[in-house]
Order: sequence, then C-alpha cells, then structure tokens
Amino acid sequence: MRQKSSLIKNKEAVKAMRTACGISSQLHTLSMTGAVVGLTEKELAQKISRVYETTEAGSWAYPMLVGAGSRTTIIHAQPTQKKIKENELVLIDMGVKYKGFASDITRTWPAGKKFTKEQKTIYDIVLKAQKEVIKATRPGETLTGLHALSKDILLEGLLRHKVIAKDELSEVFPHKTSHWIGRLVHDACPYFNEDETAVKLEAGMLFTVEPGLYLKKRKDKYNNIGIRIEDVVLVTEDGCEVISSVAKEVDEVEELRSY
Repeated sequence: MRQKSSLIKNKEAVKAMRTACGISSQLHTLSMTGAVVGLTEKELAQKISRVYETTEAGSWAYPMLVGAGSRTTIIHAQPTQKKIKENELVLIDMGVKYKGFASDITRTWPAGKKFTKEQKTIYDIVLKAQKEVIKATRPGETLTGLHALSKDILLEGLLRHKVIAKDELSEVFPHKTSHWIGRLVHDACPYFNEDETAVKLEAGMLFTVEPGLYLKKRKDKYNNIGIRIEDVVLVTEDGCEVISSVAKEVDEVEELRSY
C-alpha cells in the first residue's frame, strides 16, 4: 500500500490534473450540444472520440461510458448500438489523462431539449447531494463522513417524493460518493489509517464527488431513470475547489440542449 503522503499532490500534478479536467470538460460540453435522438450510443461516443483526437490529451483515463434510457441505470454502461430516443436521459462518464494524470467527470442530460418532470425530480435530488458534499469538503473532513452526508441528502429527497422506502437506499445508490484520483482514475491510496480510522482530508488531496441514483425494474413513473453527476475536487487550505467545469444546473443543461 502506498504511503499517505502520495495522497497530497504537488503543484505539477495539480496543474496536469487541471488540464486533464479542462480537456474532459470541453468534451463533455460538446457531447451535450446538438441533436442526439436517432444516434446510437456508439455513434455519440465516436463523435466525442473524433474531437478527442484533436486535443492535447495523452490518452483516455478509462473506457468511455455511454448509456441512454434504461441503460442509464447501469453503472458501467459501455456504449452499444442502442438508439437514443426522445424523452430519454443520456449518461456519459468520461475522462482523459494529461502528462500521466487522470480526470473523471460524469454528466446526465436529456436526449431532447428538456428534462421530464420525473427526471428533473431525481436530478435535483442528486445535484443537491453533490453540491452539499462539495460545500462540506475541507481539511479535517473524511470521505466516509462526506459519503454519509450524501446518503442522508439522497434519502431525504427520495422519501419526500415517496420514491423509495427508508431501507431501500442501497438498492438505488450502490456505490460510494467519492474515490481518490491521481495517476490512476481510482488512485491506489489508503482510505483508512493503520488504526482503522478514516484518513482526514488535507490541502492538496484530490478526489471525485459522484452521487447517483439508479431506478430500474419499477412499476411507477420513475422507472428507468439513472442519474450520476461527478466532478473532481481539490482540497484547499480552507475548503475545496472544483477543477472540472461542465454545466450541471438544470437551466444550464437545458440551455445547452436548446440546439
């Protein structure tokens, strides 16, 4: 296991990760503009890949994930020949490497020009969880504490809208809120100290914030809604900075979709 010191990135590493996130953010923004209804998931991925080839990225950080409709509820959906339809959601999880350092960004958006009422309800819950976790990120906090906060906000929103029962959160949110990121998209750094206490955040650490909800095999209006919103954050001396930059507010996303 690597030593804790590897969690704190030097200035050169942070600069490289800013660039990687900048390139990935541009690719995500491109993917969110223009008509996609009628394209297959693979055709959308190919459109992004063609622009990727013109960037300064060294490589992809991981295979691009693209899911539409019911496939947004699959956490690691590799692009297929499924055609994207009106009123479906599109989820893209994509990041590049620059000078050996990775980025990792996810956005979910409507295939058409607007979220449906039900899609917006779930989207707002996920976005609130992400924003509150980012707001709470500062030195001394822990990823386990931030994950607990994320779960509390997701559960409150789902219960308020009567989407799930209190004991069903793990079924619709089966992954962690965060992971370390650096030379690897899931950086091989410890989450716990030798005494099994959670590693406390310090300035210079980078990790993702990616709450998600995956509603599948349901018999109600929320069926086949999968939403994940993911950014990379840098811990600073008094808080944190989001170093990825892609539209995520509903009005911003829908403005991009108003092609």
